Amino acid sequence: MARILFTNVKVLDGSGAEPFPAKVLVEGNRIKSIAPGSEVLSADGAEPVDGGGATLMPGLIEAHCHISFANTADLQSLGDIPPEEHTLLAA
Repeated sequence: MARILFTNVKVLDGSGAEPFPAKVLVEGNRIKSIAPGSEVLSADGAEPVDGGGATLMPGLIEAHCHISFANTADLQSLGDIPPEEHTLLAA
């Protein structure tokens, strides 16, 4: 199982709190532990990755979509669908 230690990152934990500096140990596809600030994190054998001060967040999901695009070939084709049908397709 791969072990990766992310250092020099700001963690956005999804709680609504401000991102905070931390080190994050990931094993496989799971976050194993987080060490905020200058706390020490034991990560023997982990591959180190310097985040360069970037933001690291768990569980990346679709953050932007257009459910009303109705699988058309191009944006201009959206205007060819009657508004009633477009509403039903989006729903």
